[in-house]
Amino acid sequence: MTTVASILLGADGSTAKGGNSIALRTPADESRFLAHRRSGDVIVIGGATARAESYARTPTALVIVSHTEPETLHLNPQSVWWEMSPGDAVRKAQREYGEKVFTEGGISFLRALLEEELVDELRISVSPAVNGTHKVSLQELLAKYSDVVNDQVEETTFYKCSQLIKQKK
Repeated sequence: MTTVASILLGADGSTAKGGNSIALRTPADESRFLAHRRSGDVIVIGGATARAESYARTPTALVIVSHTEPETLHLNPQSVWWEMSPGDAVRKAQREYGEKVFTEGGISFLRALLEEELVDELRISVSPAVNGTHKVSLQELLAKYSDVVNDQVEETTFYKCSQLIKQKK
């Protein structure tokens, strides 16, 4: 089973600008992001992401994880709402939809999955955008994986992180 998480950061570590990630995007990020998204059996997102971003169309099933039913739930005929933790949602999605789960969400959603060591592959895009909000340390995220490969397309740097370093419990 594979869980792939994706996150977009500005050059200053911001994960949002103006309430969502749209202002951080670049054409290169958008192209790669959409290609990766098509490779999953299911997409699992957090409620805040569902409210802030457009998920009216997805190439596969969409699971929205939230304590309250998102107003946007009915925009996508492939979407369902689950009231549970991000980790429980990923495990359930693997059982019900297939082994390749693609997750998208803010840093809180991602951290919850990282704490449970559920992210097999982390894909980070870093755009040149600055002055956003909800900042995170790129180095902190990269340090969780032993195999990190990066490449650059125009002004966007892409990181593919695998081999999660298991924490002693």
